[in-house]
Amino acid sequence: MGRSSRKMMTSLDIEYGPGGRADLRLPGGTLSIRGISGPTPGETDGVVFLSQVHGSLILQDPSGGEEADGLVVSGGRLSPGLRVADCLPVFILGSGYRAAFHAGWRGLASGIAGRMIGMLPAAPDWVLLGPCICGDCYEVGPDVRRAVLKGLPEEGHPPGRLDLARAAIDGMLDAGLAPCTRIFRVRECTRCRGDLFHSHRADGTRARNLVWLTDTGARGEVALDSGACNIPLPGDPCTHNGYSCCTYNCLLSPIRRDQ
Repeated sequence: MGRSSRKMMTSLDIEYGPGGRADLRLPGGTLSIRGISGPTPGETDGVVFLSQVHGSLILQDPSGGEEADGLVVSGGRLSPGLRVADCLPVFILGSGYRAAFHAGWRGLASGIAGRMIGMLPAAPDWVLLGPCICGDCYEVGPDVRRAVLKGLPEEGHPPGRLDLARAAIDGMLDAGLAPCTRIFRVRECTRCRGDLFHSHRADGTRARNLVWLTDTGARGEVALDSGACNIPLPGDPCTHNGYSCCTYNCLLSPIRRDQ
């Protein structure tokens, strides 16, 4: 693979409320994160949650409660949501749809990242990687590591460790995600930040963090912060929706560019 997934990611600086509450205003949508505080009554009305089973099945316009780990929602009436503790929640927004998938090691090993790219009705405007256990904290055995990384770059995955976010992005790129797609990453680790998030690896909890994406339909609502980033992306220059790669990856403020 010609590009490093690390260099493609933009880390987000998020101001959390008590108990890991945050709402991120993004071009075209709002990502809501509810950690140990949980949601308030009625807050998840209109959010579609699946019965997640650590697999690779993705459903189109589910009604909720089905056994699957990914969903693609058309139109703007319903919102895709995920329940996670240490696994990675991935959200994707494109013209006329919002999508999400639950990326634990089993799902990634089963190819859920690539399968999602194959199910999208149009190229994504952006991809967002939500809060999960970080690569430094996620200890795995050699069999798990090999299963997830088969055919993918091993960069960023030291022996005995696995970076779920990097593996998910590399899996999507391998399946045809355009290298100039904006990729945002929530950098807080669920295991490190017990003040914000539930973490199964930290204490064996069965509680879950809730994350969902609401359509706002206003793709131009976030103004370009010209000072956010002046680092050109590596590789061949390209454009996406009229923006150069660097500009297209800097539409969100405040942000910090990983180097």
